[in-house]
Amino acid sequence: MQEIKNRIALCELEYDEIQESTLASDEEIQELASYFTQPLPKELITFYKTIGGIESDETFSIFSVENLLNQIQERTNLKHNSTGIIDMIIAFWGNDRPEFQEYKFLTEEQTQKINEAFPCIGWMMSEEDINESGEYVIFDKNGNFANIYCHQDKIKSTVNQLLGLLESGLPGRSLENVLEELFERAEGNLSRWD
Repeated sequence: MQEIKNRIALCELEYDEIQESTLASDEEIQELASYFTQPLPKELITFYKTIGGIESDETFSIFSVENLLNQIQERTNLKHNSTGIIDMIIAFWGNDRPEFQEYKFLTEEQTQKINEAFPCIGWMMSEEDINESGEYVIFDKNGNFANIYCHQDKIKSTVNQLLGLLESGLPGRSLENVLEELFERAEGNLSRWD
């Protein structure tokens, strides 16, 4: 996690400055864990205790525990209010993503399975993509992490990827590795939006 801390300290995004995040207490982490269908990986707990979150006004929303709990509370009365990847994609779009809410590409059962298998801790967006997509950070029961890209005009492609991951599981990537990749993309070095 020290490498990520260094990147945050030195990061000069052309978008927004990364805001300082509150570090999480054991009690907050325990409360957050109750909203996830999978155990919180040790690496994620370390991230919350040593970094807190990676948040900016426009680009990053890798939420601190405090802000993720606030978001969960704000969505309590909505049907799609879990921390699963499908429900978090819906949240990213202001709780208006009819392709998922009306089960156009996935059945309700498939949606539930994907949400349970892949909790989401936040996302990144890009101005180069005219804010039409997000890249979501998820993890699985084995403590592996991944970033999932979803463009609003190519949702079926994301659905197919998630269905494939249900079968294969996530590749063995660390949270630090995924966050490093997102930093590189935000800085324009490896941008799929270039």
